Amino acid sequence: MTTKPVEPDFKQIQLQFAAHIRSPATAEAPEGIEPRRLAVYQELFFNNVKGFLDTAFPVLKTLYNDTNWNALAQQFFSNYRCQSPYFLHIAEQFVTFLQHYQLTAADPPFLAELAHYEWAELYIATLTSEQQLPALTGAELAGDALNHTPLQLSELAMLCAYQFPVQQICIDFQPAEPDQPVFFLLYRNADDVVKFVQLNQATLLLLNSLAEQPGLSFNELIQVISPQLPGLTTQQLQQGARPLIQDLASKGAICRFIEKN
Repeated sequence: MTTKPVEPDFKQIQLQFAAHIRSPATAEAPEGIEPRRLAVYQELFFNNVKGFLDTAFPVLKTLYNDTNWNALAQQFFSNYRCQSPYFLHIAEQFVTFLQHYQLTAADPPFLAELAHYEWAELYIATLTSEQQLPALTGAELAGDALNHTPLQLSELAMLCAYQFPVQQICIDFQPAEPDQPVFFLLYRNADDVVKFVQLNQATLLLLNSLAEQPGLSFNELIQVISPQLPGLTTQQLQQGARPLIQDLASKGAICRFIEKN
């Protein structure tokens, strides 16, 4: 009685192939595949991933020479297990990778923050809203109406905070130490253009409270933040916050709240 030769496990071959493509120097190649063909696959996959990084992080890329940038991209390609099959998510996965990445002498200390700052613009630019939130009308923004209209931060908006002045970083300005924290509101306007608004601590507190508690009216929002800003009276807070809310609402960054089903 003859026995059939044991067929190689296809799944195991796939895993071995993928491991070799990620890191040909450390992972053994599957048997029976010509090394030249494997090298073509390795170059193709790596260049695809690196191409997305080049596009998503243009400022960060300029701070590295080609050798060091390729080495950073290779570490991400070899060591990080992406959780999404979509190419558009590669930049987000790279930002997550950098949160736990051990800096080397070739890396700037603001690496993770600058990458997040650049990714945030791409994220807002490509984000799809589950529903079109209604814009606030001029009547709702004027006079006493704003005091009672339920508000919400746009679903196409994002608050960010950084220890480095990421908006200024370039080849000629690369800070070695953190400075005063910087805060931003990013939002996509009606023309699908991503806008950055730099915030101070008070305006960040105001918008973060609205992000955490959508549906607050202007008066309720002032009541929420007032205990955290004891140096300002309620009247002062209202006078300072009202023009900001009206301006951001007119630009689409703040909308009328609607409850999700």
